[in-house]
Amino acid sequence: MRTSNRNYTIEYSGAIAGILSIVLYIASAAFSFLPDAVSRLFAFAFPLLWIISFMGLYRFLSEDYLGASLQTAFLFGVIGGAIACTFLVIQQGNLVWYEQVMQGTLSEEAKQLNKAILLGVDKVQTYMDIVFDIFISIAWILFGLNIARSPSFSPILGYLGSLIALGLLVFNLYTFPFPPADSGLLDLGPFLGLWALVFYVLFFLKVKAKRQHQ
Repeated sequence: MRTSNRNYTIEYSGAIAGILSIVLYIASAAFSFLPDAVSRLFAFAFPLLWIISFMGLYRFLSEDYLGASLQTAFLFGVIGGAIACTFLVIQQGNLVWYEQVMQGTLSEEAKQLNKAILLGVDKVQTYMDIVFDIFISIAWILFGLNIARSPSFSPILGYLGSLIALGLLVFNLYTFPFPPADSGLLDLGPFLGLWALVFYVLFFLKVKAKRQHQ
């Protein structure tokens, strides 16, 4: 229920965290000139910021309607963020180990063995990435439906997010155990990220307007 002293701090923090999460994700993936330590910090931070963003979005949307779909979206989003942080730590840890081991490896046979070990353990984080896509896709499908029914946003915006997330989920299940990009299909992950960035900016503006009218 709305109250006159509502300041929307949780929603405001969630919108900012959402924007930062996408920016850090893009920076860690696209800016190769960044120091490895900084790039890893960005990669570890973006799923944690996503969890905060889901908390703010859940609080905002629940003002108009609080149903099972919104609660499930929040739960799956939090789990997805935790999975993302887990597989990113595993991925980066394996790469650091590989670089350190290769520096002290002289024989070609040992180098090939180390490479084979890395390729083997890398499958773990690859499959965890698919688990992340499953949870985060379901979260955004349901969030999108609730965004579409919210009077604060355009239904087209919400349904578009749900559609992209549904495509990401279907492609991942269809090409399992391989990622869609490795199977000749379009990787919808970047498109979902771009949609999320646009949405979080609009979310921020909506929350800012509500705070100013308190």
